[in-house]
Formats: sequence, C-alpha cells, structure tokens
Amino acid sequence: MQTFSHAWKVLRGHYWGSLLFDAVVLILVFVVINHWQTRNLPNDEPAPPLELAWLDDMRAESVLVPGKVGVVYFFAPWCFYCRHSIGNLDKLVAEGELAWARVVALDYGRVDEVREFIDTTGVRLPVLLGTQQTTRDWQIRGFPTYFVVDGEGRIVSRSVGYSTRIGLQARLLMSRD
Repeated sequence: MQTFSHAWKVLRGHYWGSLLFDAVVLILVFVVINHWQTRNLPNDEPAPPLELAWLDDMRAESVLVPGKVGVVYFFAPWCFYCRHSIGNLDKLVAEGELAWARVVALDYGRVDEVREFIDTTGVRLPVLLGTQQTTRDWQIRGFPTYFVVDGEGRIVSRSVGYSTRIGLQARLLMSRD
C-alpha cells in the first residue's frame, strides 16, 4: 500500500503527469456516461420512418435525404441544453459542412412553444413536429438526442446531450469512414 501511496504522490507532484492523468480520467468518465446514455438507442440499422408535419406548412413527407450524410436532431422547447446546442448544428449546415439536418420537436404542449423556441434560437433548419409515436420509434429518452444518418438511411452514430460544433464534426468524420 505504501508503494501506491508513494507513486500517487510522485504523479501528483509532476504538473504534466498530473494533468494528463486527470484528462484521461475525465475522458473515460465521459465515454462511460455517453455509452450508458445511448445504450438503448438505435444504431447501425436503418433509421425509423420519419414522416412528420413541418412546423410552418404542415405537410407530411419523408425527411431523410438519400445519398447524403445528415443529422436528425430531437429537442424539447423547454430544454436548456437544446437551446444552446442547436445553433452548432445550424451553423454546420449553413456553412456547407453538413449536407442536411432536420430538427424534430418533441415533448411540447402547443405548437406556439416550438415556434417561440425557434424564434429565440434563430435556427434556420427545417423543423418537424414529432409525436409520441416518433418518441417510441426513435427510442428518445432525453434531450437533445441526435443521430447521424448515412446516405443509405442507416444510423451510424448517436448521442444524447449537449454537443459542441467540434463534437458534431468529429461524429460526421467518423461516420464517413
């Protein structure tokens, strides 16, 4: 036990070694939490159907874009993290780094709540009005939840919670391999 205690003191006494150790522990904690959060979400399978009404013109149609990688992003208007992460996705599409993205509103009481969320965040992406069936089909249990869908309509990556622009870009790069 004294050997461990001594090694620990030596490690903590070295700035870079201590910093590296802390970074590795944080990354491992993040990976474990992310794995736990996404354990029941669809992955490496065809995306469930997504034929929903658009927020503004209320027509229903399939929203996946064949032949191109994109993101389906599920949010709730009351969600703090959704409010702060949706802009990262919007910018990726606006700047051409992502071919398409769809945002799907879930867990709302009135359509006006969704409109207010979109107006407040300034999102320019197409917004769909999800249903309880959408929640079941996509197995959504937290917000935001997003899926990277390849050009063949298969889910190749998924995540729950806030994602930075760099995090989204990394998932997109990994999905193209």
